Amino acid sequence: MNNTTTIAKSRRFAKLIAVYLVCILINILFSRVCGWLGIPLFLDCIGTLLAAICGGFLPGIIVGYVTNLINSVFSPDTAYYAVISVLIALTASALAYKGFYKKFLKSLVSIPVFAFIGGLLGSLLTYLLYGFGMGEGISAPFAVKLLESGTLSVFWAQLISDVSIDLIDKTVTVLIVFGLLKIIPGKFSGSLKLTSWQQRPLGKDEIRASHNMDVARRKLSNRIIMIVGSVMAFVAVTTCIISYVIYRQFAESHFAVMGTVADVSAEAAPLDGVMFITRLASLFIGFFIVILVFCLWHMKYHMTYPINSMTYAARHFAYNSEQDLEADLAKLADLRISTGDELETLYDAILKTMGDTVGYIEDVQKKGEQISKMQNGLIYILADLVESRDKCTGDHVKKTAAYVRLILELLRDSGEYNGVVTDKYIEDVCNCAPLHDIGKIKVSDLILNKPARLSDEEYVEMKKHTTAGKAIIESAMELTGGSSGYLKEALNLATYHHEKWDGSGYPEGLKGEDIPLSARIMAVSDVYDALLSDRSYKKAFSHEEAMKILMEGSGKHFDPTIIRLFYENEDKVKKVEEENRKIIGGEQGNKDYMKAV
Repeated sequence: MNNTTTIAKSRRFAKLIAVYLVCILINILFSRVCGWLGIPLFLDCIGTLLAAICGGFLPGIIVGYVTNLINSVFSPDTAYYAVISVLIALTASALAYKGFYKKFLKSLVSIPVFAFIGGLLGSLLTYLLYGFGMGEGISAPFAVKLLESGTLSVFWAQLISDVSIDLIDKTVTVLIVFGLLKIIPGKFSGSLKLTSWQQRPLGKDEIRASHNMDVARRKLSNRIIMIVGSVMAFVAVTTCIISYVIYRQFAESHFAVMGTVADVSAEAAPLDGVMFITRLASLFIGFFIVILVFCLWHMKYHMTYPINSMTYAARHFAYNSEQDLEADLAKLADLRISTGDELETLYDAILKTMGDTVGYIEDVQKKGEQISKMQNGLIYILADLVESRDKCTGDHVKKTAAYVRLILELLRDSGEYNGVVTDKYIEDVCNCAPLHDIGKIKVSDLILNKPARLSDEEYVEMKKHTTAGKAIIESAMELTGGSSGYLKEALNLATYHHEKWDGSGYPEGLKGEDIPLSARIMAVSDVYDALLSDRSYKKAFSHEEAMKILMEGSGKHFDPTIIRLFYENEDKVKKVEEENRKIIGGEQGNKDYMKAV
């Protein structure tokens, strides 16, 4: 963390402390003004609500607690009510987080909630503090009048009086606070949030996403709450018990000295004991909440957020592409965690590990691409070697591969065979398309290069190139130890590209969709290119004549869906055919066969 950042943080904290001191001053001034003017209201938590709504849980609690401590200098009994101020601050923060103070009507909902805390709980506390009797506060005169009516007990008179006055007090308080919130500029009130980021500040969506990673697991924050809470509860209970024992010993020795009044004092001792425990507990609970909230606040910014954001970034590290890897690494680096402890060391280690991993994966991907290009190049060399034996076909494998790609893209774009014709499937089929006639390597040169139509016996030998191709690909699959999508489609193409839709093809006489899709596509590409090419026994057909022959074979020789798409996109077919002629004919200055594919 550089000096500029440190200075900026120091100035911001100084500004926040000044604002929270003003909130404490507001509490004290409004309370004193009510006392000076004889107004039967408290108005001692206006600053508390402002601090809680604008600053969050911790500032609201501190403002409320410190206000009570300062007031206790003038009225010692006020210290016992610090727990009420703390509860009001907690409630105001929770309601503000839910957006209750953005609209007037929603803000009014908080009035009965505050009245319940300040009136009902405050009344019960008063009742216990003063030995099941009345206090001497603002509500005491009204309680006395209710008691004089003769219909209510001390308890109910005190309770009704406290709740009634507190309801009016909290109504005035909420109205004043809502008015002040409207006057204070939104930008200024938004800057009063007490934070202690040890990393790049997270947005609400980022915080929500990181918190919801594993709802089922017990969170670290819950465990720390349990530990801190248990320790403080144990200390509080132990201290109260010890204090009460000391109190009783002192009371008994005091009563023994008093002599004649010992009996009366002994009767009053249990009552005094309850008052003593109530006062002690009220002080402890208020202090307990302040410490607990401070621990949670500190843990949130120094532990929870850094750990959650690191976990979220690491868990969502994508390995889909080079761009995804680099983007996720940038997100992880952008967290800028600087806790100055083991967490920062862990973050640096994770960042370095991820960076090294990304570099390694990028290197592997580049090598994989090189291997893939080498593989495709070897396939074309092998196809060329096979084709060079057949002096009649003339670059047949390159041209058919181009038509295969066109048909596959048409199928994908039309939605036909959705879920089957994926980008990977297209690449697998196109890359192995040149191997469809690999079996011709087993066919005699005399048959391959015969300058006339084949006899029946020769045709039978020629048809064996499909089963020979199957055997060659199966051998390759055994050598590689598996049947990848790539080799599987090579096997389908080499074996079944002479099967026919009506079942009259070879080598197995498959029918309809029993024929692999890649082989049905190759059947169309194979025949179309053969029709457009010169042979020793025929002249090349025109595009129009070839298309007519293909249409006549729809549902007999060819898959009707493929023929329909081929016909509907005739302009694209012609464009590929023209590109093939230019590239194969050398009009572009070199034989870049890959461009045709």
